[in-house]
Amino acid sequence: MGDPAEAKAGTAALFDRTAQTYDRAGADFFARAAAELVAAAAPRPGERVVDVGCGRGANLFPAALAVGPQGSAVGIDLAPAMVAATAAEARERGLTHVRVLVGDAEAPGLPDGSADLVIAAFLLFLLPDPDAAVRAYRRLLAPGGRLAVATFAEDADPDRTYAAVLGRALGEYFPPARPAVPGEPPHPMHRLRTRAAVTELLAGAGFTGFAFAEREHVLTYPDGAAFVRWLWSTGARGALEAVPADRLAEAEAAVAAEAERTLRGPAGTLALSMPGRVTIAR
Repeated sequence: MGDPAEAKAGTAALFDRTAQTYDRAGADFFARAAAELVAAAAPRPGERVVDVGCGRGANLFPAALAVGPQGSAVGIDLAPAMVAATAAEARERGLTHVRVLVGDAEAPGLPDGSADLVIAAFLLFLLPDPDAAVRAYRRLLAPGGRLAVATFAEDADPDRTYAAVLGRALGEYFPPARPAVPGEPPHPMHRLRTRAAVTELLAGAGFTGFAFAEREHVLTYPDGAAFVRWLWSTGARGALEAVPADRLAEAEAAVAAEAERTLRGPAGTLALSMPGRVTIAR
């Protein structure tokens, strides 16, 4: 495993570059998933919410509206450009009870017992140490508080995921992947795909009383070019950025063609399944 500080710096820089278009390129996955999470978490007027890895506020703003000005909502993100954009939007919306801070999701830096609800949406698998993160969230919660986690669920068809499309289209642009080392733990992106894995992670930090909800989100694109534009608005842009600059246009065309081949549905549009899971724990 690489240096955690270096990994975090790379993640912050990646999402800084993504901030202005994040979840704003036509396929509004995070807004849809946030509606599911906030409904399941059911923030109440007057509660104190902390959204860790808040991005552009897909969960933060609905939660802030639910708790109202008598409550509070704090968003934390590692990427300063994300924080600046989200804070500006909070001001534009007149949400004076919202604060957005640059911070580390593994060590939020807020007082113990200062939150009634902690949200961690599509975050834990990005962290070098997700176990440390959920222990921190446990300390952050007041007695009776709850944690709302969003993760990806099991794919119905692994050949039709965006990662599979990218892998097939971009394989020739990168050296072969390092073979798996026997006994090496799986990457958290894969580790947290099942209810059992999420339960194990959260229970290790002392959480109990798990409730789950799964939902398949189908994102549609008119064509392969729109799919590529969407990729650039997400963390997946890192794969495109790794392509040599003199071959980027060629690689983008390859991704668009593979998306057309793989994702074109009977309705004529490209359809990408993104299965999500919301877990509520106490």
